[in-house]
Amino acid sequence: MTVAASHSAVTAATKERLESACSYCQLPVRLRSDHLLNKSEPVYCCFGCKFAADITQARGEQGHATWMLTRLGIAVFLSMSVMIFSLYLYGRDIYASPADNGSAVSSALTGFMRYASLLFATPVLFLLGGPILANSIDQWRRRIASTDALIVLGVGAAYVYSYAATITETGQTYFETACMVLVLVTLGRWLEAVAKLRASDAVRLLDALLPSSVIVERDRVRETVPVEQLCVGDLLFIPAGQRIAVDGIIESGQAQVDNRIVTGESKPVSVVAGQTVHAGATALDGSLHVRATAVGASSTIGRIEALLTAARQAKSRYERLADRVASWFIALTVLVALVAAGVAFLRIGIDEAIVTLLAVLLIACPCALGIATPTAVWAALGHAARMGSLIRNGECIERLASTRVVCFDKTGTLTAGIADVESMTTDGMTQREMCIAIAAGLAEGSTHVVSRSIFDFAENESVLPIEHCQLRTEPGRGVFGIGVHGEASLGSPAFMHARDLVANERIGRAIESLARAGTSNCCVGWDGRVRAVFAVGESLRAEARSAIGALAAQGIKVLVLTGDHTSRGTAIEELLGTTVIAELMPDEKAEQISRLQSRYGVVAMVGDGINDSPALAVADVGLAMGCGADIARDSADVCLIGDDLGAIPKLISLARQTVRTIRVNLFWAFAFNTVGMSLAAIGLLSPIIAAGAMVISSLFVVGNSIRLATSKDASYEARIEPKRLMPRGGDE
Repeated sequence: MTVAASHSAVTAATKERLESACSYCQLPVRLRSDHLLNKSEPVYCCFGCKFAADITQARGEQGHATWMLTRLGIAVFLSMSVMIFSLYLYGRDIYASPADNGSAVSSALTGFMRYASLLFATPVLFLLGGPILANSIDQWRRRIASTDALIVLGVGAAYVYSYAATITETGQTYFETACMVLVLVTLGRWLEAVAKLRASDAVRLLDALLPSSVIVERDRVRETVPVEQLCVGDLLFIPAGQRIAVDGIIESGQAQVDNRIVTGESKPVSVVAGQTVHAGATALDGSLHVRATAVGASSTIGRIEALLTAARQAKSRYERLADRVASWFIALTVLVALVAAGVAFLRIGIDEAIVTLLAVLLIACPCALGIATPTAVWAALGHAARMGSLIRNGECIERLASTRVVCFDKTGTLTAGIADVESMTTDGMTQREMCIAIAAGLAEGSTHVVSRSIFDFAENESVLPIEHCQLRTEPGRGVFGIGVHGEASLGSPAFMHARDLVANERIGRAIESLARAGTSNCCVGWDGRVRAVFAVGESLRAEARSAIGALAAQGIKVLVLTGDHTSRGTAIEELLGTTVIAELMPDEKAEQISRLQSRYGVVAMVGDGINDSPALAVADVGLAMGCGADIARDSADVCLIGDDLGAIPKLISLARQTVRTIRVNLFWAFAFNTVGMSLAAIGLLSPIIAAGAMVISSLFVVGNSIRLATSKDASYEARIEPKRLMPRGGDE
């Protein structure tokens, strides 16, 4: 391992040790040392999440949850009582005559109201202020600049001053301000936390896809066990109508299986013994015995959940900017509050100084700034997941929003991934069945759509494939291996030429004819000669033209990058009405994307994630089609679970809407804090109004973000029938 790689690994390990996720909303949280020793202990990013978790978390702690709600209810009752006592004190100052104020009865009643306010306000300080203080201390230990510290400072100053005023019987009291601030802040933080949870509910919805318990056969005895206790190798009995909880291989049984959640297939597929099924699929009309090959986090649903969790915890550029601003904004807030309080003290007195200090500290809490970006990103990630698109991180959303060019691979992406051998031409000297058998034996070792069509063609012709060994694949060109006739090759005419296989006049004419017609062809050869050429036809996906049209309507340049012959590319251009660059190898596709990036800016690449890996990796945004169970394709930034091309313009539209929402949120947070702090500093804002406004600001940001999770897709109808990319022909 190189020094750089070693350093990178150490950095990654250190980051993993020091960072975790909020146990309630999954926001990244930096841990302090004692949390590192006990990772089972819940960690919360803010007091609101801790409070909401205490109330709503279903961990069998009903008594504790009831106590949390009871504590809030008691605090509200006590705060309202303090407000009533304060009404007398304010009314006395405003409406009472000097004679009344000087009477013994008035003085005694005033003293009683002061002490009653102190008596009722003190429990509120401990009931609601205590948890906020504890949370601010916890964040201080993690070296995080906490907005809770501002609240503690402001409320503490108001309470201490009011306490001194009550004991000395001089000056104003602000017990009602301290109490109402604590109530409003607690309610606001709770509402924020619950709203944040709604914005990031995709993982919780995934958890609900799997059954809580399954039937397992052990020693020929069936027993029902929790899904958490499953192990690799367990034999599961899946009755009709139940969702499959593991990835596995069917040992017995037959059923129609709904794979919509896993692969995006809209129609059920029939499965039999020996086939693979994935977690999240549903057995519709038959029972199955499935041997588990992957359970829990290793299963398909587990990997999807891990991908979504990692995406939520990765901070975007906007979020890092907000974090940096919030860190120094707190220090600036304290400075402005102290200066404003000092000016108020010199101009008016200590009472006005306390009010000004508290108002500035409360109105300037950058809570909205801290949640402006993550809530929008989480809502977008969840919405994309429901559309069948898994985005790896928030930065990918930002790049998608800035996309100027979208490049498509053809085979398996714009085409339906299904090809047919429509004609076959031999060299006139080799048996037709021998050509088919050798071609099918080579095709068996390849996953390319053309290879699969040749293998299926052999099955339809009732020809058994001849087994080959030492199979090797050259992506985008062909496959070769050793068989009964020595080394044999299957691939494009250029691949045949590179393998020193010569085509006779009959084969040459057939290849030229297919090239002029824009038809895909695949050759098979051995012993120095090309023995046969297969004409292969593909169908465009029904939504290909409408998806490309939608991208063009968004102002995006669309290109098709293909390894097909130039004439074939011309035929595709005529069908799709977009630019096609043909005869490209996988590495040449990557070079083409690099040139587009230098000319246009952000470039996205859409491919099947196999032969297109170099291009997907080079592109600013790589979108892998039809990921399904293969959800962990490292080269793709976005995994499209299904094969719907219409998801791509919808994703870009969602990304642009998300970035607009983030910018609106950040502008609102900056403008609100700036204007609010200015008004509070000059004494035009009371502390209670400041606390309420701070809560409303945060809820505005959260509500604006949640619209992303509930917005309707920018849909369009794809009513175009599949078109053949080549004419059908007969055997020569």
